[in-house]
Amino acid sequence: MQNVLVTTTPSLEGYRIRSYLGPIVIPTVGAGNMVRDWFGGFTDVFGGKSHSYQKVFTKFLNQGVREMMSQAKTNGANAVVNLRIETTNMSSGKSVISIILYGTAVIVEKIVEKVEKPEDMSNQEAPGA
Repeated sequence: MQNVLVTTTPSLEGYRIRSYLGPIVIPTVGAGNMVRDWFGGFTDVFGGKSHSYQKVFTKFLNQGVREMMSQAKTNGANAVVNLRIETTNMSSGKSVISIILYGTAVIVEKIVEKVEKPEDMSNQEAPGA
């Protein structure tokens, strides 16, 4: 989804917010699977990082961001500011997680700095003339 900027900050460096269009909330609920839970149990016992859960979480997160960008564009925005992400384990096991992404859809415009040109030297008299 090109042309939609997303940032966790309340503003975008080099851009001016022209209009606030309102909040965008993307809830994502995803489930792992029993095999992944079983292997994840070993990580709980022995410690370490669960790569299988990390892949699932990253997949859900990326899908949520793409959906947020699409919804922002549909609403006429070209950026989302103040992106926040919350996660919740929805089951007593490990299989079901909820990821909620929210931010503010805005219309931004690039700030163009005016560069002052030096005065035209050809119209000036030479010193001592």
